[in-house]
Amino acid sequence: MKNPLVSVIVVNWNGKGYLDACLSSLKSQSFSDIEIVVVDNGSVDGSIEFIEKKYSDIRVIKNIKNYGFATGNNIGIRASKGKYIATLNNDAMAERDWIKNLISVAEKREDIAMFAPKILSYSNAGLIESSGMLVYPDAIAKCRGYLEKDGEKYNRMEKILLPSACAALYRKDILFTAGLFDDDYFAYCEDIDLGLRIRMLGFGCIYVPEAKVYHHYSATSRNNMPFKIYLIERNRLWTLIKIFPWANLILSPIYTLKRYLSYCCAVISHKDPPSQLYKKMSGFTIAFILLKICGSTSLNLIKLSKKRSQIMHNKKMNKKIIVKLLQYDK
Repeated sequence: MKNPLVSVIVVNWNGKGYLDACLSSLKSQSFSDIEIVVVDNGSVDGSIEFIEKKYSDIRVIKNIKNYGFATGNNIGIRASKGKYIATLNNDAMAERDWIKNLISVAEKREDIAMFAPKILSYSNAGLIESSGMLVYPDAIAKCRGYLEKDGEKYNRMEKILLPSACAALYRKDILFTAGLFDDDYFAYCEDIDLGLRIRMLGFGCIYVPEAKVYHHYSATSRNNMPFKIYLIERNRLWTLIKIFPWANLILSPIYTLKRYLSYCCAVISHKDPPSQLYKKMSGFTIAFILLKICGSTSLNLIKLSKKRSQIMHNKKMNKKIIVKLLQYDK
């Protein structure tokens, strides 16, 4: 049988230093039926010139400005031809059989719309960065297995909640049914929002450990942590409003307070992420971010309510299943 076409979308913004490793890993894939689409968000570091010189056969979509990860991927998805969409961060590198191993599972499971590879740390391949995503009751996300040692626990193929869009495979038709990534998110948590909307349509996600990717964590955003934290906290709040049952929505401030207290304890005890995102910021900066989130959410509340109504109208899961699905698994 003829292999399905897989469209790999790489969104790039001033990531020239990482592109060679990323694109060469895609060009070396053992699965030959792929198209590579690089969506450049107005880079000024010579990224486009580099691709056109060294990877002239790769399609590049040149945006005039930085539209963010969500819209960048949507532009690539709409321009793609594949039955499947694979997303890959520009600061990630895929093993040779990455696509092959994902497709070998995907073609056997029509009830599954999302497939998560094993994402390992680029600097330490013995550590897990993500084997899928977990979600707290207040809609903040956490990488499953983050910074744990790679071992038997993460070598089992199994159903999980949803994948990280850092590296993932999706059925294209289901992406369009779910409504693609939310353009308003710009970046961060857009994969959580999309993944949950796909789950609510009744489709599952499978973790495929044989499909491996290596990732430089936050390589393209580490220089602007306040903006990153603003987007993470704003977008998780928007996901909460759009998708979570009302009971979860009402109780969420309790979980958020508990999470912030755990961050404070982690900073004091010098533990690693996610607390380290907040470590170098003043209390004034954090307070300003929270006020900005409240203002942005208030201005967008009508739009968020309309999105919620549409999602609830299209959902194929009852409320009890949704609540169970959203429980954070420690």
